[in-house]
Amino acid sequence: MAERPSETSTFTNNPDIAAEIAQEKTENLADNSSSVSDNTQAEQDDGTTTNKEANGAKLDLPGTHDKIEITEEDFYDELGYGYPTWKKWMIITIVFLVQVSMNFNTSLYSNALHGISEEFGVSMQAARCGAMIFLVFYAFGCELWAPWSEEFGRKPILQASLFLVNIWQLPVAMPPNFATILIGRALGGLSTAGGSVTLGMVADMWNADDQ
Repeated sequence: MAERPSETSTFTNNPDIAAEIAQEKTENLADNSSSVSDNTQAEQDDGTTTNKEANGAKLDLPGTHDKIEITEEDFYDELGYGYPTWKKWMIITIVFLVQVSMNFNTSLYSNALHGISEEFGVSMQAARCGAMIFLVFYAFGCELWAPWSEEFGRKPILQASLFLVNIWQLPVAMPPNFATILIGRALGGLSTAGGSVTLGMVADMWNADDQ
């Protein structure tokens, strides 16, 4: 069987037609290359978009956004657990003194009951209300200061607590009337961070098995 002549050889005698056919082939090849390139770029764009959407889905989780959550396992040696023994005992000694001063605020008031009763002309039962009201507000104060110590740190919270407790002792020490004593004792109890923070510091430096 005779071979079919190509289009170019068929129109060899006509240079214009042959040049037009060659130009059409070149344009077809260019269109095919452009189509392949566009498809490849589209696939890459789809992959990039998918990655961005995946990353965006992670960043859009409630409460995360662009923040990194750090756990104890990530920086265990930087926490109180990694402190040297001497530093742990230095901190716990200071905390012990703080706790003792807070307990003194509760108990020493009872030694002045007779003086308060005679000075302001109230019964012994009424004079004991100063100790009672301190303990009642102390219970609420522990619940008030504990979450703040988790948010802002133990040290500033203990310092603020001790400062306010000492301030509220001034009207109790120099009261013009019995009501001033009760108000000062109530505010002093509310300002006392107490065991909720000091005991939390023990948990910050020692594991449960070592406490």
